[in-house]
Amino acid sequence: MITTVTLNPAIDREYFVKNDNPGHHQYIYEDQEINVSPGGKGLISAINLKYLGYSDVQNIGFVGGQQGLFFENMVQEYKVTTNYIYTEDEMRNNIYIIGREPVTYTHYNDYTYHVGASNVKQLLKRFKRSITDSNLIMISGSIPKGVSSSIYQDLVKISHQKEKKVYLHASGETLTYALQENPQFVVPYFKHTDKILKEKVESLEDYIKAGKKMQEMGVEHISIPFHCDRLVFYNNRVYSISTEDFYLINWLGAGEAYNAAFFDHIFREGFDVIETNRYAGAAALAVAEKKEIFLNSRSEIEDKLDLINIEEVDL
Repeated sequence: MITTVTLNPAIDREYFVKNDNPGHHQYIYEDQEINVSPGGKGLISAINLKYLGYSDVQNIGFVGGQQGLFFENMVQEYKVTTNYIYTEDEMRNNIYIIGREPVTYTHYNDYTYHVGASNVKQLLKRFKRSITDSNLIMISGSIPKGVSSSIYQDLVKISHQKEKKVYLHASGETLTYALQENPQFVVPYFKHTDKILKEKVESLEDYIKAGKKMQEMGVEHISIPFHCDRLVFYNNRVYSISTEDFYLINWLGAGEAYNAAFFDHIFREGFDVIETNRYAGAAALAVAEKKEIFLNSRSEIEDKLDLINIEEVDL
């Protein structure tokens, strides 16, 4: 079994328009120009893993209100096992507007809903029970209001008590707290603040400093998005992952494709810092170059492998 955790999911609504022109009416006449899907970093990775052939994948988290029922029904259509705690507040929506001429990407991130202390206690108990047979724990995304920033630290600790490895995709204080439990694989998520571990990241040197700091804290493998590229830290080495040519259509889902493909490669081929990250980078590229946010098959990843460059960074 694979367990993914999404504490702050949303209903994602994508609108593809010729021109994103604020202040003017936009009419969308074709249903293929609108995508409505369940969103949340861990959840999107879970759906990708289903498409890549994994039969037993569950998603744990909070959902709320009538929209929560709609959300859960959408998730179940992808054959992902839902393991949700329902809250009284309605869950959120995220709006994405993608223009074609020129290519633009506008994101309206909805407010987060409130989760009570009893809901959190219930989730921790359910998480502890439900990961017994899991081969992978992936904890990813932001947290809702009412949830302590130490929640990921608690989940990583529970996972390690059951001798499970953890892939963590987090930001801010939730990341800082969770690092105290030494998750094995970490991807910082920082686009809201441009900070990693409270330090501003702008230059290449800033990113390398942040990655090195996490290595010193005990993380085995770190992957940091760096503009359109990535930096990977492993065994006191730093690698740059890039692609020379790509046509960006949609950022939504690219990072989650990377996360899912990373473990797909490990499960099938074993871990190799170069080839595993090359395969993950090809998956991110495959999603970035299409409207759909999910991977369809391994073949579309393999088609992009030759476009991914990985080089060691001179320190």
